[in-house]
Amino acid sequence: MDAAPRTVDTLIRNATVVTVDAGRRVFTNGFVAFDGGLIAGVGPMAECGFAGRETIDARGRILLPGIANAHNHLVQVAFRGYNDDRWPVLDIPAAVVALLRQLHAFTARMDEERSYILTRLHLLDLLKSGYTATHDEHFTNIRKDSAQGSWQAVADSGMRGFLCRCIVNADRIPEAGRETAEAGLVEAERLRARFASDRIEIAAGVLNFQFLNDPEDMRRIVDGADAIGMRVDVDMTDNSRGAALRARGFEGGQVEYYQRFGLLDRPIYAGKAVSVLPHEYGLLAEHDARVALVPMLRFFDGTGLRIHDFVRHGILPAIGTDAPLVSDCQSPFEVMRQAILAQNLAVKRERDPPEQALWATAETMIEMATLGGARTLFMEDRTGTIEVGKAADCVIVDLDHATTQPTGLGRRAIGALVWAGSSVNVDTVFVGGRKLLEKGRSVTLDEQKVREDARRVMAEIIAEAGLESALPPRVAGSSFRGWQYL
Repeated sequence: MDAAPRTVDTLIRNATVVTVDAGRRVFTNGFVAFDGGLIAGVGPMAECGFAGRETIDARGRILLPGIANAHNHLVQVAFRGYNDDRWPVLDIPAAVVALLRQLHAFTARMDEERSYILTRLHLLDLLKSGYTATHDEHFTNIRKDSAQGSWQAVADSGMRGFLCRCIVNADRIPEAGRETAEAGLVEAERLRARFASDRIEIAAGVLNFQFLNDPEDMRRIVDGADAIGMRVDVDMTDNSRGAALRARGFEGGQVEYYQRFGLLDRPIYAGKAVSVLPHEYGLLAEHDARVALVPMLRFFDGTGLRIHDFVRHGILPAIGTDAPLVSDCQSPFEVMRQAILAQNLAVKRERDPPEQALWATAETMIEMATLGGARTLFMEDRTGTIEVGKAADCVIVDLDHATTQPTGLGRRAIGALVWAGSSVNVDTVFVGGRKLLEKGRSVTLDEQKVREDARRVMAEIIAEAGLESALPPRVAGSSFRGWQYL
């Protein structure tokens, strides 16, 4: 006599289940069972021994593991559309200096409430795009309560977060936003006491070496963080392609430079990892640096992404959008496409195609967005794959839209998802078994109010900071770029 089915909180039936487990199994007609926030079962429908208090028939849909946006700056949602203002970007270091002036003028007026409201909008965008986890590098510290408001929004959202309080004190930072390494670590510890949970980890951050006047501060930060059991984040960006290091009298690459100051002494988050020298990939792998790539920026500088060099050295990198200031579209599917094309750009530019196995494919991109993201954000013990015992973080995507059909008898479904997918395909999002999005709509937020509150805060800050003159004059009675606004 067959045993009675086990009753669980949620049963998802008849889905194409992409596990990203060690065997990379895909159940073409499978199930996943959630109970107590964890995955209780996964396999083919023929072996399903579960009954759900809630049952979802996902026939014709794909069930993915949780997706992580592995590089982000949450409060910078306020700058969506800014890329058009500054285009073309021919000199990235100069563009960064120009941006910082506006960014600090704006964020100096972002108190706890305003940061909460703007970050909440950003998180709504991420959820509707299919993310279950996000990274943050908060380095605009003129208002000490700004990070507090932003991270409260993450805590309230139900998403996972790897949230980094960066310590900055270079001359390019307004004096009110500078701090010593010791003071920054105290602030990071205060934020950890408030926000650390099974969903959220707080880390100390080094934005990059150019944001610290004394390079020994990097050693102070990493040693201080080690003393209090806190991870360290570094935005491993050298847009000068070595010129800034040579100005400091250092002839090597940035990975070697960070190693000199102890940043590779234990596993570290390494954002962007741009301008890595050929021999430095091995250093990143040897020291278990967790790498998050940002494809959009590699179109800005025309270098592309050498994904194959990371993979060749045993690194499964993550992918991130950076803020809306950089990537107005925050969709994980968009960033997957960008990563594939950025690898192609690097190969064409340098004329050294890798072996076939190292070319990025749709499968590679899903691995990088899920397991790669979880690992880079130090969450791989809890999420990133669909396996029994892991957290019930899953995304149901529906390809039954004109934008993603037909799929060649379903055999091109994974390819269509990566090459044509968008937020319109995101149906349901679970984090820890809790449903945060259903039929493309937030379960917990009034979406209209979130948008209206963010618009109000933007208008207030623009007026207070005198930033209206910095906006393009697309208003009635003006002309701009040859268009007449009436």
